[in-house]
Amino acid sequence: MDLPFNTDVIATIFNEDATFPDLFFLVLVLAAFWWVVFAVAAAIIKPLVMGKPWLIAAGERDYDRGGKELWESLGIPKTREEFLVSFQDMWAWNQTLAIQHLIGGAVCLPAIVPGHLGLDPSVAASLACLGILSEMGWEIEDQLTWMYKRFFTAGGKERVPDALLFILGIHHSMTTSLGLPMVLNYRNLHELHWLCFDLQAAAAISLLVTEYTKLLDLKKPTELRQFQSLTFVALAVMIITRGFHWVYLCGSLLVMWYKEGSWGFLVVGTVISAIFSLFNYAFCIEPFYKRFVKFMKVSAEFRKLPTDAPARDRRASVINLEAAAAAVLKRANLEEELLADLFQDRKVHRRATLPPSAFGNKVGKRSSMLMLRSSMGDVAHLLSQLDTIKED
Repeated sequence: MDLPFNTDVIATIFNEDATFPDLFFLVLVLAAFWWVVFAVAAAIIKPLVMGKPWLIAAGERDYDRGGKELWESLGIPKTREEFLVSFQDMWAWNQTLAIQHLIGGAVCLPAIVPGHLGLDPSVAASLACLGILSEMGWEIEDQLTWMYKRFFTAGGKERVPDALLFILGIHHSMTTSLGLPMVLNYRNLHELHWLCFDLQAAAAISLLVTEYTKLLDLKKPTELRQFQSLTFVALAVMIITRGFHWVYLCGSLLVMWYKEGSWGFLVVGTVISAIFSLFNYAFCIEPFYKRFVKFMKVSAEFRKLPTDAPARDRRASVINLEAAAAAVLKRANLEEELLADLFQDRKVHRRATLPPSAFGNKVGKRSSMLMLRSSMGDVAHLLSQLDTIKED
């Protein structure tokens, strides 16, 4: 029986005359491919990292830096042990997600660099379109998994609240609504290739920086410098790709659609680009910039402390530094972190965690637990609590 689409996906990737059914079948194949990749990657990575002291220490810091309050604000409170298990699960998932975005951005490179890396321009354009369709496939797989968790599992409504569904709906709206029509009608458009590269490469860099910086102990000067440098790189990439270049590319597309009289593209593109522009500025660029500036100020004060500074001043500075770092980390890819937990149906196994004593003395633990309160100006109370612990 003849099928209404081409089942040779390799041929479809490089076919400039591929039809909508051909491309849609390719997207479904890519959705299945990424489902398998994420499942296999989780099966490989989790046994390698689960219960490792360095990862649990990072989870402890993330919990005290605001992880506890984040889940409570979503109506999904977690105990420390539940958070640590979830953190380890999400760490493996996020590394795979970063790789997925890196691949999506990398296949766009031949289309956006001069000379196309020696490839034929049509081949380079086909690879860039593959990046778009790959992202679309992952988002469909992601969304279907989401909907299954929400409507077909026990406690789905509590685990997948309405606010989270709304965030992800916005997050996936551009590719799922415009991906196929753009590839069908503007396969060789340079701005389209750049958009795919910017969005996927920026997401990959942001994810990798965030996940790596969570592992850093800011009390160590070398790791504090790493945190500062990498966070600056992530901010610069965000401002360029989600700010200046995003506005230029969207403006170019809207002008082109207006001149061509492509009113359907113009209306849908205007609405989606406006929503994303607002999202990029209000939720990505502006808060990230403000929190980064505050962190740099606090970290400078921390580094200026003399070696003979009173213990009370040093403890207060560490608390403020951790709170500022928490604010910087909090802005990064919230929806991905929330999504990752939906893939887990785990119960807490105490063997997967280490006792709190493995991560410092009593004073260090209590100061971490009190860290977030210091961000509301309650330093005096914190210091009195610490002194009480010391006396004990």
